[in-house]
Amino acid sequence: MGEYQGDETTGFQPPAQDHIEGVLDLAAILDLRRPGRYPVRVKGHALAARSIQDGDILVADAAAEPKACKVCVAMVGGDVILATLTRRGAQ
Repeated sequence: MGEYQGDETTGFQPPAQDHIEGVLDLAAILDLRRPGRYPVRVKGHALAARSIQDGDILVADAAAEPKACKVCVAMVGGDVILATLTRRGAQ
């Protein structure tokens, strides 16, 4: 009997082999080529309670409808910030 080389195997296909998913294509999922959709890198810890950490990259969509309690990109006094939208007063 010869020495095992590793290039010839016997046996059966592992049962999980049928359930392995392909590689995710983030460019297709996020569709960053769409107008108004762009990545935003988080700086700071202001949204840590929402599990958004310093250095995270979020995808902003300018076409999304603003809703209370959603995170948004806003311009305040010439600065770009991330904030949670809140509603004041009755409409």
